[in-house]
Amino acid sequence: MNPDARNIPGERFRAKALEVISPGAPPQEQKTKMRIFLAAAQLFAQRGYNGTAVREIVELAGVTKPTLYYYFKNKEDVYIKLMDSAFAVFSQVLEESARRPGSMRQRLTALFTSIFQLFEEYVDLVRLVNSTIYGPRGATPDYDLDPGDTQIIGVFTDILRAGEAEGELAPQDRHMILVLLLGLFRSMQLPLLVEPAHAVFSQMDIPRLIDLVFDGARHSIHGEAART
Repeated sequence: MNPDARNIPGERFRAKALEVISPGAPPQEQKTKMRIFLAAAQLFAQRGYNGTAVREIVELAGVTKPTLYYYFKNKEDVYIKLMDSAFAVFSQVLEESARRPGSMRQRLTALFTSIFQLFEEYVDLVRLVNSTIYGPRGATPDYDLDPGDTQIIGVFTDILRAGEAEGELAPQDRHMILVLLLGLFRSMQLPLLVEPAHAVFSQMDIPRLIDLVFDGARHSIHGEAART
């Protein structure tokens, strides 16, 4: 498959990738680097880091080994820059979503909707990141995931604190709500990774999921009973 035609990394990812791998480079150099990068992204997602050989990357990209080693130190360098690009896109989505106005629940609904759309758009990159988090030690190069965790916790906390200030959340509940939101964030990735064509919920379910985090199923059941 021609990596230029691969739509795992969309335009948003490509733009961030160019910032990471080729800032200010001539167009032909950018094009060559991106071909290598997209080929590696495809193969890492399909076969894993250890299951991918440099020979396979250059064959798919349509370049030679010396060309890859001219632009990247080695296979690990390609992987690290790929992860940097993926997290740059995720960080941008978080920042944009965090600035949206509205109530606490409206902001969280908008945030989780954006995250879910991002995961759907980049399923293979989500799979790659999860292989780094949950895979066997040594299966991928070491990568510092702490900045991403710190950012998502910070965004959730800021929204919850704003909700406290508006009387939407009791201060003593903030920590447990944060734990539930982090659980939702982790669990919404799993169906996409296991059976992306048969996800157990869609983005249309996110408002209800947010309500369940705050109100619980018992409250919801009583509400349905009252309406009937």
